Amino acid sequence: MRFYTEEELQEILQVGKRQAKALMRTSGFPSIRIGRSYRVEEGAFLDWMKQTRHVRLDYSRV
Repeated sequence: MRFYTEEELQEILQVGKRQAKALMRTSGFPSIRIGRSYRVEEGAFLDWMKQTRHVRLDYSRV
């Protein structure tokens, strides 16, 4: 089982640090919180990508 960090999502999606951080904290995104950091499991992320065409990022938690 592989987990992605915010930094890895930033590279994969080619977005900025703030956008990756907001995505990890957005409702409906399959991330988990471990202490003060967030991770997303690779399979859950790929499933989410297949099902999602538009996402409104939640910058209120960044």
